[in-house]
Amino acid sequence: MEYKKLIGLLAVSGLLLAACDSGEDEASDTTETEQAENESDSAMDIIDNIDTDSLDYTSAIELEMSGATWTEEGYLYSPVGGEAVITGTAVANEEDTTIYAYIIQGGEVTAKPEVTEGEFTYPVSTPEEDMSYEVGVSNEDLWEVGDEADAEELVRHETVIVSSTETEPAAEE
Repeated sequence: MEYKKLIGLLAVSGLLLAACDSGEDEASDTTETEQAENESDSAMDIIDNIDTDSLDYTSAIELEMSGATWTEEGYLYSPVGGEAVITGTAVANEEDTTIYAYIIQGGEVTAKPEVTEGEFTYPVSTPEEDMSYEVGVSNEDLWEVGDEADAEELVRHETVIVSSTETEPAAEE
């Protein structure tokens, strides 16, 4: 039996056990079992459809962060020579789309770097302690620097952390 089908059957079994504990008589249990079997078919259909392409979603703008290390908390930028440069690439799926980039910290827009030929950068001085930002893009001019902002309103956004620990510059060959 496939793993996802097994999980679906376990979920239905759990629901049946909860219904059995409701104190109803045995005749209604048979009806509930028949209903549960019908529901399991529809639940299995839903689970099977998850693997299909019916859930395709393409964002209006693709966002890629570069020059950072990926961690579970977000993209980690380590300063070199007193500065970390947050670098992003934003590509719109439709021509003639204007892309706006936002740097948000603590719910406030701290910068609005210009997106030139699909790229933007934002330099950050080495902080005293690790700093966390939400870096995102939109196809609408939503806010100005200093405005309150919610990163969830952006088309795409990523969490970026600027480390307080400097790294050594790469040795030139």
